[in-house]
Amino acid sequence: MRNRTRKLLLTVLVIGIVGTVAGVGTFSAFSSTTSNDGNLFAAGTVTISDNDSGAAMYSVSNAKPGDSAQSCIKVTYAGSLAANVRLYTNSTIGSLGSHLTLVVTPGTGSVSFGSSCTNFTADAGGAIYDGTLSNFASTYSNFSSGLALNNSSGSASWSQNDAVVYKFQISIPSSDTTGGGLTSGSHSFSWEAQNT
Repeated sequence: MRNRTRKLLLTVLVIGIVGTVAGVGTFSAFSSTTSNDGNLFAAGTVTISDNDSGAAMYSVSNAKPGDSAQSCIKVTYAGSLAANVRLYTNSTIGSLGSHLTLVVTPGTGSVSFGSSCTNFTADAGGAIYDGTLSNFASTYSNFSSGLALNNSSGSASWSQNDAVVYKFQISIPSSDTTGGGLTSGSHSFSWEAQNT
């Protein structure tokens, strides 16, 4: 009787194992797959340039009261992301800076870089800065404090292919007789774009 029970239990166990293996084998025979292809994550661009070819807008020496210089420069935004653009200088302005009047006027036109400014048409709003070079440098010294610039449509948000021509005029007022022998030192102007 004991042997018979043992055989019966052993038979049930073998049948259970065979059934499990058969069930697993049968389950693994069915399969289905789906996929999602072509996933991509690409960063946008923020790109700004000008047409100066590395040349200075002005270089004046031996100036006297009443002397001035002007130059036009075209700034183009080519980034794929909308951006805010600001103008500033982080240069150290020399002692003559407080005697120099700087006027910056945005506009349009097919204008080559340089002093002729042929075909330049000023925007209806006129100059965006009219003051001393020293004041410009102390007020607009980096992007966060920079002079906010609109695109040619008057929007603060620049888009791809927006371009603006800026006319820079710098002079020693004819009434200023105290700046003799002083220098402004070499300085630069920066246009910086940051996406919005």
